[in-house]
Amino acid sequence: MSSQDYRLDLPVPVGGEDLPIPVADAGPQEEKARDKAHLEWSNLASQRHIRDLTVDPVQGDLWLATGGGVLHWQLEENRFTRYASEHGLPGNSVVAVAVDGLGQVWAASEQFGLSYLKNDIWRPYRILGEIKVSCLTLDSTGRLWVGTASGIYAIHSPDRKPAIELPPAGHPPRAMAIANDNDIWLCNAQGVYHFQDSRWVRSSDSVQPDIITLARQGENLWLGTFRGLVRIDLTTGKPHPIDNRTQGEVTALALTSQGVWAACGGRVGLATVAGWTPLGEKRLNTPITSLAAASDDEVWIGTHDGLLRGGTEGIRLHLTDTPPDVIGLPSGDWLRHQPKADRSPATFSNLVQALSVQQLAERSILWIGTARGLFRLDLFAENWRRYGRLGTQDIRAIVTNPDQETVWVASWSSGLHGLKQQTELEATPKVSEPILAITTGTSQCWAVGLDGLYQYKDSAWVQVIPVKELPVRGWLQAVAQAATDQVWLGTSAGLLVYNPDTGQLTTVSGTLGSADVRSLLVIPKDESELLWVGTTQGLYLGKFDNWEPVTDLENRTITALVWDGNTSSLWVGTDLGLFRVVSQDNGWKIANEFNIHNSGLGANRVNAITLWAVAKPIAISRGETGETNLWVGTPCGLSCYSYNAIVRQN
Repeated sequence: MSSQDYRLDLPVPVGGEDLPIPVADAGPQEEKARDKAHLEWSNLASQRHIRDLTVDPVQGDLWLATGGGVLHWQLEENRFTRYASEHGLPGNSVVAVAVDGLGQVWAASEQFGLSYLKNDIWRPYRILGEIKVSCLTLDSTGRLWVGTASGIYAIHSPDRKPAIELPPAGHPPRAMAIANDNDIWLCNAQGVYHFQDSRWVRSSDSVQPDIITLARQGENLWLGTFRGLVRIDLTTGKPHPIDNRTQGEVTALALTSQGVWAACGGRVGLATVAGWTPLGEKRLNTPITSLAAASDDEVWIGTHDGLLRGGTEGIRLHLTDTPPDVIGLPSGDWLRHQPKADRSPATFSNLVQALSVQQLAERSILWIGTARGLFRLDLFAENWRRYGRLGTQDIRAIVTNPDQETVWVASWSSGLHGLKQQTELEATPKVSEPILAITTGTSQCWAVGLDGLYQYKDSAWVQVIPVKELPVRGWLQAVAQAATDQVWLGTSAGLLVYNPDTGQLTTVSGTLGSADVRSLLVIPKDESELLWVGTTQGLYLGKFDNWEPVTDLENRTITALVWDGNTSSLWVGTDLGLFRVVSQDNGWKIANEFNIHNSGLGANRVNAITLWAVAKPIAISRGETGETNLWVGTPCGLSCYSYNAIVRQN
């Protein structure tokens, strides 16, 4: 992170628990990618969770593979460029990155395949198909080598087939060290293997699953293990453990002319034949995943909480200083009194689990529930904020009251909270038990959790059905209110309907009576209402005794539902992509399918979806178009799909 002090940006007066984002006076500058593969898509994902990093041998730039895409640092200009799924990556989660001797940038995605960068768009290396890549490395000539479960490949160019294809050495390689075509070392879950004379030979008679990484320097083979750093003298084959200060888990290695940089037990140091010299005695409190030598005296350090640079002056953060990487940074006075390596501001959690849009008079707020806190994004001003008191909570559901005055937030560990404009979060949650889903109607609110069904009545939450009274052996995980006399309850063992007036609780008949129900949505249809039911076996719609499956989505796990009234279509989130279904030929058919290969979706699994119409429907006449943003919460960040829709006049 840049070393300048910060001031706090307060564009909107908010409650005392609302933490502002930092604004740097002269920090790193973002340089947008020049092009996009999917123009209608954009992604908001933190790129602090680093899996791999490398230095461009031609330009000297730094490239990071992260859980939110690829981050490119132009170090001399102090500029950075973000790449995510909208730029052609198959999903936001990237596990490895490399720059070959010709300056070609390559990236391996967590889900499938190898990609290369051309004209600021990532393109698939189709020759390998959707093979899962475990690691990337270069040989002494700068040629790219790709490690997979099905083989080891040497690639000269994105336009050519692999120049060399070697058989696999059992399990996928964790790391590789390659001198030439006939002198290749790798480690995997079974130990260290050497490829020589056209075959793989394991270096030990016994299985050695504790070897995490390796690097070769001349006649020295360095092994990073669970128990410390070991140097193998290849001339004698004898191991030489480094001094006892490296007796910890070695997670990353990077070669220098003097030896090897090693991350051991939370510390980084330079290891040579003579011993190991750490960069200070303090251990980092976050896992170190990767290292890259900046010089013989400096090293780049990739961690689960951001990028650091280590050298003779210690270890310093090197962050983008902008959301979603940095949110809710404390004041400059606080920073000046903290150790350099401890200056780690809060970041956005990419595991998005809940979404809701709050429409206010002069602005719209997107509330984002994640596994590590509650965030809000002003959709007009694009200001990020983190809600302090829920800043570390596991948020499972969010819903906004129809009057837009109250936002209900469900946390796994602290229950149900109500947030109102210009007021602080209630000190005591309305319901302390874990809550999984909430719904609001014109006059009633309902919530379900592990302990049962709750109703908001007379300004208080009351439990109306304890879990022990459920007629099925399962837990509640979805809720929707239809008419005032019907509340639909989705459980892990069937669909129930509850009548608040009589207290009657009934299990529906047929297939849904025993289905694992994950999501529910009620929509108006002419003079009546239809209920959409998302299950682990597909999507259904209908009423109490008449259910029809959507055959196009059969056997898919339905995770989220939202209705677009302007286009009379349903958006469906699943574990294998996003779909839009429309009424056609007396049934419901798929009109659009989006996944990580044909769109800018951050991940195939969709956890939450919500709509925001940029133009208010009541102000648009028949035949005019208005942009709609579909916000999609995934395990790999927040995706947004923008589209124009014909808005029908009521």
